[in-house]
Amino acid sequence: MDIAMVINAGSVVVSLSAVLVSSWLARSQFRAQRHGNHIDPLIELLKEFRSLEFHRNYAFISTELPQLSSDNGISGLSEDAQRKIYDIGYFLQLYAILADLDIVDERFIGTLLHRRYTEVWAALEPFVRRERELQGLTDGAILNILEDFAGRLRARPAPRTPSLPAQRRPR
Repeated sequence: MDIAMVINAGSVVVSLSAVLVSSWLARSQFRAQRHGNHIDPLIELLKEFRSLEFHRNYAFISTELPQLSSDNGISGLSEDAQRKIYDIGYFLQLYAILADLDIVDERFIGTLLHRRYTEVWAALEPFVRRERELQGLTDGAILNILEDFAGRLRARPAPRTPSLPAQRRPR
């Protein structure tokens, strides 16, 4: 083998190594960027969860709303009840949209809010379906993305949320 072939073979090996390393770095950067997309929605979610109004509205939907008649849909309820329904319903639908658009990971939202999605949709479903009937809307209207997302979550078991370790990390 002459020196030119050795140099050419070495060049090919170096080139292939550079392509492999660049691909690996690009993949790692993409994963880090994707993980970073969760930060802003998570911060907004946590801000909302610190709100007393959010918890009161959620409690109304999960405990009081199921006791009311759904015969007149959402629009047949008091203005206060409608406000609570739309506040919580569209808040949860926003995160379902972010998951559907692959801006945040569906597993992330599903793990964090599984119970809330399924409970809220169970309470809202008769009111939303009746409202669609009264307005002559198709099933693809009024909180439809929330309905689909809650259905997907309901179809799988609730994930176990990992607990934080009781031990402190070494400094």
